[in-house]
Amino acid sequence: MKHPILSGSGYKLYILIWLVVLTAHSGVLFFYYDFPAEIALVDGLIYNFIYSSIVPGFWFIVTFNNLNKDQLSIVTTHSVAAFSTTALWLLLSMYVLDFLFKENTLYIDFLKSSQVWRAIFGVLFYSISVLIFYLIRYYQDMQKRLNQELELQNLLKDSELKLLKSQINPHFIFNSLNSVSALTVANPERAREMVIKLSDFLRYSLGKGVNELNTLEQEIKNVSLYLDIEKVRFGERLSFRQEVSKECLPVKVPNLILQPLIENAVKHGLYESLEPIEILLSCRLEGDGVAIKLRNDFDPSGAVAKGSGIGLQSVGRRLTLVYGVGTLLQVEKKENTFTAMLKIPMIGQQ
Repeated sequence: MKHPILSGSGYKLYILIWLVVLTAHSGVLFFYYDFPAEIALVDGLIYNFIYSSIVPGFWFIVTFNNLNKDQLSIVTTHSVAAFSTTALWLLLSMYVLDFLFKENTLYIDFLKSSQVWRAIFGVLFYSISVLIFYLIRYYQDMQKRLNQELELQNLLKDSELKLLKSQINPHFIFNSLNSVSALTVANPERAREMVIKLSDFLRYSLGKGVNELNTLEQEIKNVSLYLDIEKVRFGERLSFRQEVSKECLPVKVPNLILQPLIENAVKHGLYESLEPIEILLSCRLEGDGVAIKLRNDFDPSGAVAKGSGIGLQSVGRRLTLVYGVGTLLQVEKKENTFTAMLKIPMIGQQ
């Protein structure tokens, strides 16, 4: 733990406090007891300088005195420290002052007779100093715990983000390999074309996977590769259209954030219907962020495709982790259209 006086700028406040105490001490001797200014000032300087030199050592008593120990042991430790410190302080101060003003019998008599109330002030100074040090120690411990919790939360956040992204790639590969398998017998040439496009997609996807954020333009290129792969299988039944303003293209978004949504659109659009479908991707600036919409047709009377729901869940959870807001993904399903709406904040955009 950092020493509150010896490290940083804490010594400035410490010196100021003792200057106030010194002024009050000398003022009482000068105005109330009518001692000469020289004696009043030297008395105040000696007593307060010696005690202020001892106080920083109290921090080590507080630091190494565990509050979880037996209460009697704590009280005993501080009682011994308080009385031994006060005794040492009084002896040193009296020795110096007696040496300096031994010819002034009036002052020396006062010095001896005032040892009792000086001892009381010594114990009081010790108690106040230790109490303040315990408060500082408590604050430092609390800050340390908060920093550790924050660091742990960041580690958990990074781990969860990596886990969510690791779920996306196998999910896509599984779907693509199923498509290749379906084409191998029926149309080997198209299956070969699909494997080549799949290779290009994975090379791009894995190369960008090390970064948490990519531009929207990069993400659109990424999903376009995926759709090219699916078009090998579905042909004219799959149509992809973009309505993306130029202002949106350089906006940073979490990488692979569109991929699960595109997969979801293909799965629930084409897999459930024999009719052609259109996937529309739109983006525009909206308030303090950009609004991305992905809409696809589907046949409400068709068979419902089975799935674990990893895609939409991972998108919503990743947005929450990256931006700290839990409402950035909204979905809307009505009649024969399904729409996923993403709100990407402009915070941290460069």
